[in-house]
Amino acid sequence: MENTTTTNANGNETMSIDHAAYQAKTKTMTDAELRYTIKDATGAMTANPTGHKAGYYADEVNYCAMELNRRAN
Repeated sequence: MENTTTTNANGNETMSIDHAAYQAKTKTMTDAELRYTIKDATGAMTANPTGHKAGYYADEVNYCAMELNRRAN
């Protein structure tokens, strides 16, 4: 899984996720790992909502929640 860090026009770094690879990774995670990742990433976003990894953490939460939902249905 390759994540990249880029610099935007304002000179701020942002980290982006390899979406396909992360979605594949969630399929191998346990329910407990998925729930922990959601809790941890949500906490990181709450602590620093404008940080350079905020979008990355939001993607993590989304993909982990999607996988839990997929398993429930």
